[in-house]
Amino acid sequence: MYENRVTAFIDILGFRNIISKSIGNTDFTKKIYEVLNSMKADSISDELFIDVAPNIPEEEMEDVSKIAKLFSKAVKSQSSVQVTHFSDSIVLSIGLDNDMNVMSVLEYIGRLMYRLWNEFNILIRGAITIGELVHLENGALFGPAMVKAYDLETNLANYPRIIIDDYTSKCILTSPHYKNMTNLFIDFSAAITRNGREYTVAKGLEINLKTVLDHLINSHFIFNNAKKIEVENTIRDAITNLEQLKSETEKIDVQEKYNYLINFFS
Repeated sequence: MYENRVTAFIDILGFRNIISKSIGNTDFTKKIYEVLNSMKADSISDELFIDVAPNIPEEEMEDVSKIAKLFSKAVKSQSSVQVTHFSDSIVLSIGLDNDMNVMSVLEYIGRLMYRLWNEFNILIRGAITIGELVHLENGALFGPAMVKAYDLETNLANYPRIIIDDYTSKCILTSPHYKNMTNLFIDFSAAITRNGREYTVAKGLEINLKTVLDHLINSHFIFNNAKKIEVENTIRDAITNLEQLKSETEKIDVQEKYNYLINFFS
């Protein structure tokens, strides 16, 4: 029943404050709903596999889009993306049958990080592993891969970032598609012992807001001038927005989380 899957456990930071802010604010509530609702398996597959280049002439766009949708339908039939939401957490997984699909999911997680920050100044933290998992649409979700991803997120991620364990990182680095995504990742290593258990990532990778923006500014986004300007503005304003959020809390541990990202942009 188990199958090997890339498994991402993602925690939306400050979710309690987000809910408080949504009370009585219909527009904000609607936007949050739209973002979370868009993270369904079918919606993610659409985003992963329909990617029409933004510089196509307007008169050709309709025909190109039709072709893209036909191609997408064929590719999606082989995709095994699954998503489950509960409280402030998201579990996203995909089977290992197609390397390109796996790398596309990693890029999607980066774009999700960008979208949540760009639209709501929301940060996320998480961990990604490969291992045995049962993940069914509107059904069961369990397995060693999820337990490991949860443990790494809880004990090693610490800051607003997605950490990737050793085995998964090795698979990423040896993927033929990695050369187009090098800016999305930086090296990560950490170890801690808690309650007699050791949690270790020796040669892992990390995705954070700065690496995502570096990736986007060097990806096909750059061919769309509006998107390029949007990303450039996000980079320009990052420290100001992070400093503002830091000033709104007196909790030292939360301030440290903002400082972690501020140092990347400084």
